[in-house]
Amino acid sequence: MLFNSYGFIFLYLPVVLLGFFQLGRISHAYAAAWLALASLFFYCYWNHQARGRQTLFALSRNCLSDWINDKMNALFPVYAL
Repeated sequence: MLFNSYGFIFLYLPVVLLGFFQLGRISHAYAAAWLALASLFFYCYWNHQARGRQTLFALSRNCLSDWINDKMNALFPVYAL
């Protein structure tokens, strides 16, 4: 699926945006999870063999960013929210 294809513009994008804004009313975490799953679907649509690699990369990136955030909050507690 390409960004300029009819399937993206008239099917994928409206469904993702509608789901994002509807879930955003309930919870920001649900909206973020919806975008993550929609993104995973979009990038794995062409190459199904990359599904596992994409999922592993996304999870490892998330764990790494949480670890870095914890370390930064420990070093600079003024900026911790």
